[in-house]
Amino acid sequence: MLQIRDVHKTFDGNEILKGIDLDIDQGDIIVIMGPSGSGKTTFLRCIEFLERADRGHLFFRGEAPLEADMHRASNQTIAQVRRRMGFVFQNYNLFANKTALENVTEGLILGRRIPRQEAERMGRAALERVGLADRMDYYPSRLSGGQQQRVGIARAIVGGPDVILFDEPTSALDPELVGEVLAVIKDLAEGGATMIVVTHEMGFARQVASRVVFMADGSVLETGTPEEIFDHPRHERTQQFLSNL
Repeated sequence: MLQIRDVHKTFDGNEILKGIDLDIDQGDIIVIMGPSGSGKTTFLRCIEFLERADRGHLFFRGEAPLEADMHRASNQTIAQVRRRMGFVFQNYNLFANKTALENVTEGLILGRRIPRQEAERMGRAALERVGLADRMDYYPSRLSGGQQQRVGIARAIVGGPDVILFDEPTSALDPELVGEVLAVIKDLAEGGATMIVVTHEMGFARQVASRVVFMADGSVLETGTPEEIFDHPRHERTQQFLSNL
């Protein structure tokens, strides 16, 4: 469904991504793991065009093909790519002065020009999907961290994206709130959603991932099933990382 090829990114002379390739089939749950500074978040941000890659290409296959040069893509092409993706941030990125429903519908109304009534219908359905039917009119200050992240997930899924990107979705949560967010992600996975998830939650990766990608120093060092990566890692750096967890 989605092919990503030869992604490079340098910040201040430091090469963060050194030619990353990734293939995603419909229904895949790709978990990307690796040490801090390995380029995982930068890779996701380049896919979503929140950062401009120095080099790379992105290809959506299927009935509605789309190709994007990840360095030179026009604003129109970027908008087309973003309509086919949802992004869940580490720190929620909610508007403090808007309700849960308004946070979910803002992009539909302003970005996609969907009529407010239809956008609100879609927003309510997304919030119900993540278990927040009774919190639609709450502002972020009245929601727990787990509830705020679930609003972020609702915002990511409301437009029916082809693929959802999760950037360490539980890293900002208190430990007792991690489970409720992972449960929502697992439910989406069981419903057939296609995802790329950057996470350190190894138990989640074992249970849910169809494929695990291990990154270090800006490169993909190893990829395989959860069993292959966790029980029989081949690369010395993977073995070292797992032994330190």
